[in-house]
This record gives sequence, structure tokens and C-alpha cells, in this order.
Amino acid sequence: MRPAAATAAQREDTDSGQTTIVLIGFALVTLLLVVTVLAITSVYVGTRQLQSLADRAAGAAADTFTTVDRSGSGPPTPVLTNDAVAGSAASYLGTVGAFHDVSGLAVGTPTGSSDGTTAQVTLTAVVHPPVVNVIVPAGVPISATGDARAVMRR
Repeated sequence: MRPAAATAAQREDTDSGQTTIVLIGFALVTLLLVVTVLAITSVYVGTRQLQSLADRAAGAAADTFTTVDRSGSGPPTPVLTNDAVAGSAASYLGTVGAFHDVSGLAVGTPTGSSDGTTAQVTLTAVVHPPVVNVIVPAGVPISATGDARAVMRR
């Protein structure tokens, strides 16, 4: 009987500490999952903020037309130029302090007006997710495009 009791005691000793290793493994996997979700959320929120900024810059650019086309039989239509849209968008971004608030913000291409009545503004920026910034020190590049149509109404 003694050998059976000794064998059971030896089995208990060899299993001792195995749960600690499993718990440490689960804790590391959970921590990795939390950091990944945090990084993805940070990039998503940055993209949504940049999209909102691009939409507002396009709206501001659409309101700054300088000439009106009265040649057609219909109502007069505003005329937008590429340079005017880009200049208005950059002016708006400077006015609201976006260049200071958003990391790596720049007016990208295509920014302008392809049809003369719609302002299209493309913005690019860089998001620096927390914790993951050590792995990706340059950040994650993002871009957003906003469109707004210039309309004259009475």
C-alpha cells in the first residue's frame, strides 16, 4: 500500500504550479486582446473625427463660390474652382485650429471641384494609438473625403 500512496503524492507534486502557468497565459492573452481592441478603437475614432472635419471643410468651401453662371435657362448656379476649394478648406482648417489639434493633418488629393458645383475635400492625418505606438512609432495613416454642393436659393 505504501507504494500506491507514494505514487499519488508524486503525481500531486508534478502537477503543482501548472494552474499558475495557465492563468498567466490567459492573463497575457486577455491583455493582448484589450490592447488590440484599444488600438482599433483609437484608429476608428480618429477616422470618424477626420471624416467630420472633411465634411465641415467641404461645406465651408462650397459656401465660398466667387462667380455665378447665369447662362442657362434655369436658375443661376454657383461656380467653384479647384484652387478656391483648396484655399477655402485650408483657411477653414486653420480657423478652427485643426492643424494644431490633429496630428499630421494635410489637405490631400483630390481636393477641388470636378463639376464646378460640388466641393470635394480630402484630408489625410496620422493616428497614434496608445500602447501600440511603441510597435508603430510613425502612427497609422488615415484619410477622409467630404463632399458638399454649392446651391443658390431664395
